[in-house]
Amino acid sequence: MKRSPDPKASPGCVLAVLRKVLLVATAITMSLSATSQAFATSPGYPYPQPRKFYVSKKGNNTDGLTWATAWNEMDQIKWTGIDPQNYDSLTIDGGVGRMIYRKPMQVQVRPYAIPVRIAVSAEPGHNGQVVIAPGGQSNGIEITGGVQLNGSKRSGIFVYGAKKGITVNSNAPYPTSVKNIEVSHCSDAGLFVSPSYYPLGMSQLILHDNATNVVTQQTGAPGGAQLSKCWIYNSSERNNFDGIRIDGSTSGPPTPSVVLNSCVLGPGLRDGINNLSIARPSLTNCLLINSRRNNISSYSVNLQNVTSFMTRFNPSHSAHSCIKLQATPQPYNMIGSSVKKTIAYGGMVDIPISISYPYPPGSTRPFPITVEQNTQYSTTGNTTALAPAMVDPKFVSHVRLLPNHTPVQYLMGLDFALRPDSPALGTGSEVTSIKQLLRTFD
Repeated sequence: MKRSPDPKASPGCVLAVLRKVLLVATAITMSLSATSQAFATSPGYPYPQPRKFYVSKKGNNTDGLTWATAWNEMDQIKWTGIDPQNYDSLTIDGGVGRMIYRKPMQVQVRPYAIPVRIAVSAEPGHNGQVVIAPGGQSNGIEITGGVQLNGSKRSGIFVYGAKKGITVNSNAPYPTSVKNIEVSHCSDAGLFVSPSYYPLGMSQLILHDNATNVVTQQTGAPGGAQLSKCWIYNSSERNNFDGIRIDGSTSGPPTPSVVLNSCVLGPGLRDGINNLSIARPSLTNCLLINSRRNNISSYSVNLQNVTSFMTRFNPSHSAHSCIKLQATPQPYNMIGSSVKKTIAYGGMVDIPISISYPYPPGSTRPFPITVEQNTQYSTTGNTTALAPAMVDPKFVSHVRLLPNHTPVQYLMGLDFALRPDSPALGTGSEVTSIKQLLRTFD
């Protein structure tokens, strides 16, 4: 019987298959072309591309779309043209070394889930420091909506001599973050944060020598300032200013307050934290250095892995407190404070032993505080409130004999890391010196 020829071996069949493939490919190409043409003629095509806007003292102040046509001052920025929904961004010229702007930056972008990014340029020739110095009658930077503001490197933006250095007033449920800014010598506050129902991230800020370095307002809202990797200090003890002051109501149940993570407060401050409200500040992995009055003064507080250092007395030879807690109106103070894995070296432990309680009349109860794995040494006052005994934590820097009038500049160089033979290993702050903190800035 004859075998039928293999179709694959027939040149005619191969050509027929190739012809069909070419016809299908042509049809697909024509279909895609028609679809593309339909999109091109329909509204919204091509989709708007993200635009980059620029601010530079050397710009000609026209459309802001190039360095040459950049807006030439902070008050010349056309905020209404910057669209967060279009992923627009704004880049600021820092010049070769620095570029000084004399008008305040009043950020007025529309809040959106993906905030507008504002940053100092990283381009050579434009990546110097941006200085905002509007004078003492104006605020330096005002933020009223979701935005990402980044100096792009440590102190990439420097606000100097303003009324308030930075003000943040945002209740929009969108991210707000401020990073890599230094604020100095402002007559009202370095950083002012209004009440918010949402967290407001502030990281890698250096705030110093302002009338009050940080002011936060609390009205019961659960959000507010969240400071991470910040250094707050005064360069001279003559600058008798607080690190953080918390304003708000002194009655009602404690509410969440400012949150600090991996920050250094001091040296040179009057109070590290001066809480004038029932809000409860929370500190984790923070280093507090030798405030003149109190490293912490509050009605309640949450401390986790905190290191507090104080000389025996302050430079005026008066007692100062590593921690000062006060009783709030009853019955809310029964919610209490928490101090865990914290090292307190020097200063007074100003914590009441007991508090009065209204029911039954005239009764008292122990002060509401939870403590766990704390170490204290060379403290005075109600020392048993933190730990049962005095134990030297053995810092790398030898601090036991430091005089009461130790210069601020010397305190800045101390290393509070624990030696290998320390009995407090595993406790205290992971941030152990100012130098170490600054090395972590990106």
